[in-house]
Amino acid sequence: MTLQTTHTPISKDSMYNQVLQQDVVEFSRRFAEFGPRTADQDVNTSRVVVGLKGSLPEDLPVIQNWKWEVSYNYGRTDSTDTHQGNLIISHLKNALGPSFMDPFAGPTCGTPTAKIDGCVPLSILEPNTVTPEMRNYLAFTSITSGYNQQGMAQATASGRLLELPNHGDISAAVGVDYRTTEGGNTPDALTSTGDTTGNAITPTQGGYHAYEAFAEVSAVPVSGLDYLKWLEIDAAARAYKYNTFGSGVTGKLSVLARTDHGIAVRGTVGNAFRAPSVSELFAGKFDSFQNLEDPCDTTPPSADGPVTLGGTTKQKCMDQGVPSDASFSLSQQRAKRDGNTQLKAEKAVIVTTGVVYEPVAGLDFTLDYWNYKIDRAIQLIPESTILSQCYDGGVDAFCQLIVRDGRSKAIDYIYNQYRNVGQVSTSGIDFSGAYQWRYKDVGTFRHAIEGTYLFKYNLDTGVADPETGRETIIHGRGFYDLGVQPTVKANLFTSWIHPSGLSAGFNVRFVNGFQECDNNDCQNPLNGRRRVGRYYNNDLYAGYSLKGPGGTTHISAGVNNVFDNTPPLIYNGSALNADESAYDFLGRFAYVRLGHEF
Repeated sequence: MTLQTTHTPISKDSMYNQVLQQDVVEFSRRFAEFGPRTADQDVNTSRVVVGLKGSLPEDLPVIQNWKWEVSYNYGRTDSTDTHQGNLIISHLKNALGPSFMDPFAGPTCGTPTAKIDGCVPLSILEPNTVTPEMRNYLAFTSITSGYNQQGMAQATASGRLLELPNHGDISAAVGVDYRTTEGGNTPDALTSTGDTTGNAITPTQGGYHAYEAFAEVSAVPVSGLDYLKWLEIDAAARAYKYNTFGSGVTGKLSVLARTDHGIAVRGTVGNAFRAPSVSELFAGKFDSFQNLEDPCDTTPPSADGPVTLGGTTKQKCMDQGVPSDASFSLSQQRAKRDGNTQLKAEKAVIVTTGVVYEPVAGLDFTLDYWNYKIDRAIQLIPESTILSQCYDGGVDAFCQLIVRDGRSKAIDYIYNQYRNVGQVSTSGIDFSGAYQWRYKDVGTFRHAIEGTYLFKYNLDTGVADPETGRETIIHGRGFYDLGVQPTVKANLFTSWIHPSGLSAGFNVRFVNGFQECDNNDCQNPLNGRRRVGRYYNNDLYAGYSLKGPGGTTHISAGVNNVFDNTPPLIYNGSALNADESAYDFLGRFAYVRLGHEF
């Protein structure tokens, strides 16, 4: 069923508004007569890779026998999206406006002196009164086309520089590349202008190019000693220049040491960057409907009865011209999101350290701590944060992003542009345990568990609280405010490979539960909370590999989500009251694959 919510009023002069005989300023109606919203997508992908590789002459000093490679990689994806189930707003305004019964033409939009040609008046105040003629006048098919393409030319060389005592050596790798990235999205005219009850999307078109060069040196000063089996030190640097935001240099230093007792210690410290994507830079404005209530609403759907506004909320609502007894009863608000060509690259500092323990052959355990701090993180600040910071915190910078309808004073939209916020900081532990063994002619088995325990996931919005002066920080761990950020995620799997080429296995994926809150804002202790349950997903597969003179043929079959588990209910979820980034939306899925390696 399609839920339509609109600020389009029903005229008191509509021929179908004989009972109320006054303008209906706001209404919500589930238009079952129009059927469900449907979406079809056609995607075509092409990729071409060409290159040469070889070795340097043996008589060269220092870099003899180095391997080199040059290549060019081009890829492009084109897509066409077709959507049905939305209505044309301008036609809806005509159909709900003044209308009358013409003795010759029948139901007619407008007035006897100003008829609207082709328009069919709409009856929605009574059930089962929408006719096929009404549907045909209002409905339309939306077609959006888009593409992404990237080309990259690259040259690399690597090899040993010199040998060291204690069975060690020093090796290096260097390279340069030139990359171009482009993308675009062109919606149909009605979607682009926002003349539909669906999400308005304006065209996206843009691209950038970049030059990069890198160098990496790996030194193994110790190898094969009785007490220290291996010591490796790696240092790397990368220089870059983008036409969109400028240039810079990143680097890293890592160390790996293995002892004779099956223990290895490793650690890395470095900095990194992420260039803003084409969509973040050049995206046109696009609608997104969020599950949020209007803080100025005295009859919000989540309340048992009328509520009284007070404090900062009452004052900010008055500043925006909202009546003190405003009643909207809406649980969803429209956000207009937008790209930003002024974005800078994200910069990060990364620290990791860990230990690997192999007590016996085939059995190993790992434990790795990681800590990431991303400055100038490219983010869309959650719309819930914009509302709470305006009406609870009184921050005018956020209030200016909220646009209200001039007539009803309900929220028309929340403007939200990609921006470089203060900082994203996250840390946690990755853990794993695995055991691999072989039994005579039965084959090789491997059992493993891998997972992540999250310590924190915080977003610093870069905007100071007017009362405390401290910057506003959103804590995402264990809450849905910043998406699915549970304390634990894990995978458990077993695989079997027979010498004949047969193989089989299963996988169990686990996502721990978390909390979600009213208005997707768990930072406010006054908001109601509910628990989102744990999630399990089971996959089974089997395969056979046949080697021959012309290569290897692989046949595999399996069933994903064997028990057809549905994602847990998330009322604030971005799609279907769930979250596609963390859960399986397909349900039980069976497949057969055939491939050949030459």
